[in-house]
Amino acid sequence: QDSLPEHVPWNDYVIAGIIGNMMVECGGHTLALEPYIYSTDGYYGLCQWSRGYQDRVGDTDTEYQCQFLLDTIVYEIDTYGHLYKRGFDYSSFISLTNEKDAALAFARSYERCGFMSYGARRACATTAYNYFVEWSKIKNNVWGRRRASVVFF
Repeated sequence: QDSLPEHVPWNDYVIAGIIGNMMVECGGHTLALEPYIYSTDGYYGLCQWSRGYQDRVGDTDTEYQCQFLLDTIVYEIDTYGHLYKRGFDYSSFISLTNEKDAALAFARSYERCGFMSYGARRACATTAYNYFVEWSKIKNNVWGRRRASVVFF
């Protein structure tokens, strides 16, 4: 599949923020994501899901992991959005207009990772955003619905 489902209301910045996090989690800070990788601590996949999610997402393919992300993102950000900022929820997340902010919000409220990686996640989000903006220009295609989803959807 080379595009996001029409029901996903994510803008370009939010997608870049999510991909920036994935670049840190399983891409070695590059767009060469390795969705089937386990960390030495037992975390798995695109978002390096913890052992608590292993019964639902461990040893699954990219398509399943992306669907799992879609299925869990609203709950996770609504529940843990306050870790990003007071009153922050999924609606706030999908309204962000900066990839660095989206990366940090995703890191704090979905990934809930250590703060030492926040800078890398934000930088990777910008790399992802810039890459796909250029790709869009080269393909003479509006970022629109083809967006960054070609990497993992």
